[in-house]
Amino acid sequence: MLEPKEDIVITLFEKVKEKNLNIELKEENRVLVKNEELNSFLKILFRFCSKNRICFNILREELDFLTIEIYDKEEIKTFFIEVEYSYDITKEKKEYKKSFNKYKNRKIYPIVGPDGVGKTTLLTSVIDIKKKDILYKRFKKIVRRSIIYNVMYPINRIFLKRKLGVKPEKDQHDDVHYLLVLLAGLFYYPFLVFNSNFRKKIVFVDRFFNDYLLENISFLDRKTSLRKNWRRLLSLIPTVFWTIHLDAKPKIILSRKDELKKRDVKKYKSYNFKIYLAKPSFIYTYINTGLELEKCKFFLEHTYNNVLEK
Repeated sequence: MLEPKEDIVITLFEKVKEKNLNIELKEENRVLVKNEELNSFLKILFRFCSKNRICFNILREELDFLTIEIYDKEEIKTFFIEVEYSYDITKEKKEYKKSFNKYKNRKIYPIVGPDGVGKTTLLTSVIDIKKKDILYKRFKKIVRRSIIYNVMYPINRIFLKRKLGVKPEKDQHDDVHYLLVLLAGLFYYPFLVFNSNFRKKIVFVDRFFNDYLLENISFLDRKTSLRKNWRRLLSLIPTVFWTIHLDAKPKIILSRKDELKKRDVKKYKSYNFKIYLAKPSFIYTYINTGLELEKCKFFLEHTYNNVLEK
């Protein structure tokens, strides 16, 4: 953990320098990063903040400009990343801005994190999910109530029971038959878009398609990994404007819900950020729920208000 006297941004930049990234500090709170090194920079940011229980935001309103907000010691510190490309991106910048404007009006916000991380607790402490303009959905329920799932589940369960030698849990069935889950979710997704675009609702989704790009997370005797075809599957998953990623130390999560192993909690965290880097939302929020609830509430509320103002 950081010592209280340390400045978070200065310490972060020192970590970046240790990795020999080719960055240029243009001003005190502004850095220039080459496009091919941007993800490496963001990985360092993620590892640094997650290790030290620090919440942060990545906001990318322009293709070549990012705003980073770091919440530490009761204060939000901001710095900016200018992204340098080795080729002309005039056309790409225009397309990116169109996409930004399109998806900011599609208010569908997934909250990802393992069971026990406090997704429902944190969300409901900040937002009244019973209000008429809010729609709160659990991704598992969306899938498991679908017709296609309920037709195939009994058949799949029989064959999976024979294969495993024991009656499988529903999570284990969904882990093995992830294509069925993804298909059911994709069939339902237009309903969420309808509620957002036409009924003007703000839609929060507890968990998302991301979970099913992970393999073996429901089997304690197997190590969690990304599926071999995860990038291909990711291309089918809807783009979202804002992703909320909740995390905490494995000890904290497992004390709330003992459903995973320590290694799987760590893999869940790192793989979800890898998924984000491969298909980034326009705003990414990382909140460590190992912090006091009031701090988590403050940062989520601050970001939520900013998102609605975009």
